[in-house]
Amino acid sequence: MDQVVERVLALSDPRRALERKVQVRSNELVVEGARFRFSKPLVISVGKASVRMANFFLERLSSYQAIVIKPKGDGLNVEGNATVIQSSHPYPDEDSFRAGRQVREALTSWDYDLVIFLLSGGASSLMEDPIPPPSSYVEAMKRLVISGLGIDEINVVRKHLSRVKGGRLATLSRSPVVTLVVSDVPGNDLSVVGSGPTLPDSSTVDEAKELLEQLNLDLSEYLEETPKRLDNSWAFLIQSVDDVLQGLTDMPGATILSSEVRGEARSLGAFLASIVNTRNSGLKRPFTLLLGGEPEVTVRGPAGKGGRNGEVCLSFLEWVRVPEVKLYAIATDGVDGNSEYAGCVVSGGTNVSKREIRKALEAHSSYELLEKMGAVIATGPTGTNVNNVYVLMAP
Repeated sequence: MDQVVERVLALSDPRRALERKVQVRSNELVVEGARFRFSKPLVISVGKASVRMANFFLERLSSYQAIVIKPKGDGLNVEGNATVIQSSHPYPDEDSFRAGRQVREALTSWDYDLVIFLLSGGASSLMEDPIPPPSSYVEAMKRLVISGLGIDEINVVRKHLSRVKGGRLATLSRSPVVTLVVSDVPGNDLSVVGSGPTLPDSSTVDEAKELLEQLNLDLSEYLEETPKRLDNSWAFLIQSVDDVLQGLTDMPGATILSSEVRGEARSLGAFLASIVNTRNSGLKRPFTLLLGGEPEVTVRGPAGKGGRNGEVCLSFLEWVRVPEVKLYAIATDGVDGNSEYAGCVVSGGTNVSKREIRKALEAHSSYELLEKMGAVIATGPTGTNVNNVYVLMAP
């Protein structure tokens, strides 16, 4: 595997972050100086980093109950005694609904005195108990994901159509709930990650209704308000893309440009090309520009095999005029869009026509062309998710 990709994935490992920030003693959890006592902990871990996060605790706790909800086919094993549910991403399936019901049942009927809730990106789809009919809910989620809305807006809708999101799980708990978060959202609003199942929610039914109306989705009758205050809930950010970018600052001439990239993926690629094309930018070689975040892709009509990182790379190639620069676009979860790739790496000297690039972008089929160019990055599922990392290098 390429050295840059290896470094990004190593810096994204949630287990390393937990080892730095969390202590688990015989009957006490310590996070950032806060102490939580327990004798009968309930560990619930959900998201793309669920297995790695759960294993950290299951190896250290002598007595516990645990539920781990992970993506199907991630190839990771839970190293302990836990109820394991494999469910679907990016759209929920019947196993996602079963996971939501299982967690609600555990919180209302199991015997525990502290909930250790481990949350990471992907949880919104992997665990659900929808208020609308499941088939209507899934169709709405498909429309939302390709709409071009930001993840914070998508999750406003999710929170108000769900029995497990937007803080509702914490309202079911008879004990304190400590949520440890691996963030995959720009800005690291913890109530947005996984649609904030255990955190108070500041968004409203009216906001969700407005977003549904924008997309002509008729689900307003199912919207329910979320709790705005939770006295039994504590949350801590364990890891984010900011940590990854900071860990890469020893690269030649490194500058963190942004950890909150948003907007259309094609616009990001064109913007990065414009930076290296500008002769009097003030950047002195060698330099490395570091970015992280979640640009969007608005899909209209049929789409091929593509993803946001694929579109960033192709748009960069469409406009770059400096042959020796190199751009890495890496999804830290190992999956970009509907492809089997984590992303791509391209150089300004790549020989590909603008006609081919534009055709691929219009069809949202970036990976057919990137495969032909030998520019894809394949990691398989990584067991983490701190969003996308972009590394632009000029020798």
